[in-house]
Amino acid sequence: MAPFRRRLVAAVSLASAFALAASACASGSGSSDSAGPTTVTFWSMPYWIGQDSKVKALVEEFNASQGKVKVELTLLEWKDGRDKIKQAVAAGKGPDVWLMNNGLDLDYLKSGALAPLDKLGYTAADTDRFLPLAKVNTYDGKTYGVPLSFDVGVLLYRTDILQQYGFSAPPRTWDELKSTAAAITTKSAAAGKKVNGLQFKGMDDHLNAINSVWESFLCQAGGSLTSPDFKTSTQNTEAGRTAMDYMKSFYADKISPTGTSALNGFISGDIAMFPFNQSVIANIKLGGAKTEGKWAVAPMPAGPKSGCSMVGGQSLVAGAAGKNLAGAGAFMRWLASPERSAQYMEYYGIFPYDLSKVDPAVKATVDGKAKADPNWNAIFEQLGRNTPDLLLQDRHAFQARWDAQKANIVAGVNGQAPVDKALKTIDEAVGQALGKE
Repeated sequence: MAPFRRRLVAAVSLASAFALAASACASGSGSSDSAGPTTVTFWSMPYWIGQDSKVKALVEEFNASQGKVKVELTLLEWKDGRDKIKQAVAAGKGPDVWLMNNGLDLDYLKSGALAPLDKLGYTAADTDRFLPLAKVNTYDGKTYGVPLSFDVGVLLYRTDILQQYGFSAPPRTWDELKSTAAAITTKSAAAGKKVNGLQFKGMDDHLNAINSVWESFLCQAGGSLTSPDFKTSTQNTEAGRTAMDYMKSFYADKISPTGTSALNGFISGDIAMFPFNQSVIANIKLGGAKTEGKWAVAPMPAGPKSGCSMVGGQSLVAGAAGKNLAGAGAFMRWLASPERSAQYMEYYGIFPYDLSKVDPAVKATVDGKAKADPNWNAIFEQLGRNTPDLLLQDRHAFQARWDAQKANIVAGVNGQAPVDKALKTIDEAVGQALGKE
């Protein structure tokens, strides 16, 4: 599974590096031979979950489909790919097109390093076809990222385990989530083989995941990451304390374990439920016989204020200093087209277009995939509950927030630190970073 976003503060600021790159006509990418196709460089992580070779195959398909643009792919690893891209862009040696998380990176946006879509051949009619969530890729009135797919937080649950302990349907509220998880943990332990009712992904070795999980529960408690003007961190609030107290109660009441992988435990049958983004389904399916026919997806159980959840996913962006913006735009329009985005549903990426505004054949494909798998009903229900707000907040002081949350949410939830102190520490660290923007 693709891990979560990481950012590196480059030694040279993106703003000054971009100015240098622009004056030098970038890194020489986008070059062309007068007798042959123009070249576009594309750097990407293997975003097709579970099949790393798919991105290479898509690039080869694009190159074979026409003769005007040749894309040269550099496939990076998730562990450091985003850092390598950022370093290259800061050094004036970045690619023409690259993969970025939905919501985009504020450093790139503020520096002017990204080309707005209207400079890449996109029209207002083109961008109007995207779902309203595509607002997460806007900045100062312009759109800079083309969504390949969206992610939303959902509840993954083992149907076999819930049925074994008397539950015919997944929980729909925070109270039901806790009582269901508690019953499974208690009854299974009494029967001699303990199954933990719930685990929060990120309370294990994949600590970055706790950020997205936390965002869902904070949202459901009515909280926000920042003030509306993005200048103040707002987690040490009543909503923040409500969310963290609730999550902490699973460990204080011995319902959830510490240090256990939510995904691995779910596949092995040692964890009954966990909340995370829907694209993790691709990883669950890799469990084969251990999971086949034994699990399902539900919308997030609603909290005291709402049933919203995190929003994520992947986008394509282009460098503003590239020599061949038309070629970059042509490739982006192909790779992020409705036709290709319908294919991304195979790894459970959410289709980013308004179905009423795409070709009928594409709509039929999307409808067919959704009809073939009832889990899409729950995913689409969750999609309808979400807004761009938290992701637009999250781009501000992103790295400081994710680092602070990764340490302090885990400490607050598992009882290593008082809830108030954990939230205060997050606000202090994020507040300092916000003050420097």
